[in-house]
Amino acid sequence: MLNSPVLINAKDCFPFENQEGYGDVLKYFISNQKQLNIFHFSNYTNRDDLEIAYFNTRDGKWYAGRLIGEAQFEYKDVNYKIVITPRFGNLQLFRMLEEIYNIKLANSKGTITKQNDYQYLIKQLIAFLWLNLLSKANKHGIPKQNEFKNYKGAIVRGRLDVRKSIIPLQVEEKIVSRYNEKVVDSTVAKILIKAYKILKADYKLSSIRVSLGAKNAIEQLQASNTRDTYLTELDYKNLRYNNIYLSFKPVVDLSWDIIKKKNFNSNNDSTSDSFSFFLDMAEVWEIYLQSILKRHFAKFGWHLKKDKIQTYTGKDFKRLIIPDIILEKGNEVMVWDAKYKRMEFDYFDYDRADFFQIHTYISYYHQNQKVIAGGLLYPLSKEFSRERQFKNRSETLFNQEATNTKYLVDGIDYTNLNEEKIKEEEANFLNRIADLQIN
Repeated sequence: MLNSPVLINAKDCFPFENQEGYGDVLKYFISNQKQLNIFHFSNYTNRDDLEIAYFNTRDGKWYAGRLIGEAQFEYKDVNYKIVITPRFGNLQLFRMLEEIYNIKLANSKGTITKQNDYQYLIKQLIAFLWLNLLSKANKHGIPKQNEFKNYKGAIVRGRLDVRKSIIPLQVEEKIVSRYNEKVVDSTVAKILIKAYKILKADYKLSSIRVSLGAKNAIEQLQASNTRDTYLTELDYKNLRYNNIYLSFKPVVDLSWDIIKKKNFNSNNDSTSDSFSFFLDMAEVWEIYLQSILKRHFAKFGWHLKKDKIQTYTGKDFKRLIIPDIILEKGNEVMVWDAKYKRMEFDYFDYDRADFFQIHTYISYYHQNQKVIAGGLLYPLSKEFSRERQFKNRSETLFNQEATNTKYLVDGIDYTNLNEEKIKEEEANFLNRIADLQIN
């Protein structure tokens, strides 16, 4: 592979900056999307419309999708590097991750921000999040499971195994018994240890300060003497967690993604520099909104509700409805859909499919509960003034008198980015939503 790649870059949800003449390269990139390493930090379900890039027929330009990261690959004997960065910069990304995981990235934020190599940035974030997930999970030690063991001696441990004791009793005057012992879950341990080794070797894990909780978990893993044997997808899928160890599922899931990291090129040459790492910003945006809304509305008696609604059960046209954010208090609900799309309040920014989807959700809840409000929530690329707010809010559903449900398009204004301003606009957004509950 050549040393100096041709750079094709974009901000997420925006056109590629230097795309002329590279249409075939972008098509190749899109066609190999399944070869990308896309890391997920939740059981996020909205992945059907996940696209790395697309061609917009309205203006004849190639646009980046909602994924951020970079990939280096070879196409027709030319080396290319595609880089997609957050359209609001790293500061917004760090703020969302800090909120989601209740952590401070201050220790590594400076190091990460200085890096021009976006692959390095994504790797560092993954390593940092892995350590924090491991630390949070390690409340009761590494997951353990019961394992039956045999004991041969003069006394009984557990239950006597009469059949196996016949010969030892005659020859050695010993008996065999069978007992239960709690041992480290070997599959969990192997997955975590393997991910830890990869993170140390390839993700610069050693440059990040390790918390006491994570350090203790790593020491337990190393002391478990788990054999480094081959792991299969079935081993991972068959994992079951009891309630006490359920907190380990997120870090084990992330570890499995790290282990499975793929090579972008079809020749799968693991020695090449073509590994690709991407984060789904739509996933991060949705979980971030869930977190800030849950925290803010708890003081008003509301709670975040998770719903998976099966409609038309038993019919060929049955569908599963999974609203992004449901806030509930008694018989009252608010229904929101998180959209990580470009919102500059142009006509085409208001997606017809999104409009019908959120109204379907609201209509469903109208059957049995009082829907106070609902709508679409975006990261906003233009200033959200009072005039803009008025034009993006209706006091009744469909702007008719039939219901008292408020409908709105809202979000967080990211037009003037600095750490203090982000928190200020976050508070403004939360206060606007809180005002909706006042009748």
